[in-house]
Amino acid sequence: MSDGEAPVFPAEQGETLRRMEGASHYNRWLLTRAAPYLGARVLDVGAGIGTFTDLIADGRTVVALEPDPAFVPHLRRRFAQRDSVEVVAGHLDSLGRERFDSVVCFNVLEHIADDAGALRSIHDLLEPGGWLLALVPAHPAAFGSIDVALGHERRYTRRLLAGRLTEAGFRAKTLRHVNPLGIVGWFVASRIMREPQVPSTPLRLFDQLVPVLRELDRLRLPFGLSLWTVARRPG
Repeated sequence: MSDGEAPVFPAEQGETLRRMEGASHYNRWLLTRAAPYLGARVLDVGAGIGTFTDLIADGRTVVALEPDPAFVPHLRRRFAQRDSVEVVAGHLDSLGRERFDSVVCFNVLEHIADDAGALRSIHDLLEPGGWLLALVPAHPAAFGSIDVALGHERRYTRRLLAGRLTEAGFRAKTLRHVNPLGIVGWFVASRIMREPQVPSTPLRLFDQLVPVLRELDRLRLPFGLSLWTVARRPG
């Protein structure tokens, strides 16, 4: 593929990732939650098209791990001039004995059939005292057409995610619902309208409302589009 050609991605996943990359306010809001726990060496699990790798890499060394070969050429071109970013094609077992200060896992675990095994592998890749920063979709009752199109295996309850973390050896510092307004839009689009992907117009509106949503998120409501966790490998 020449530099002038547009990358070819899996249809629904690629389009959704492109739309989400355009939600710059939302992405930086998410990164703000993670920033206090990011160490010098970070693993970005399921890097996709590199949205969060790009944001994290300033002042840090990042390994962008991507199992889908459709995304890897784009990642390698995107970070070809960034010495601080290494792109690795493969799964968690591709990393061997490498160790990281922190692992970022944003909207990835729901794609993995053996999520419990993935969490154990992530635990072993962290240095003792290292942090896992994860975001997963919440509320199984909201599972709908968009989840199917994106290849989601599940949406999580708080109890399910807490159990998975404990079984893998983590101690959760934070585990809570986030984005309470987003779950309403998701339910309408995915369960009622049966859209095949995240609608672009509501997403742009949502991104513009992030300053308001930040304040709403402070209420710690018992529901939300996602579950956010900060979990530590003891040691």
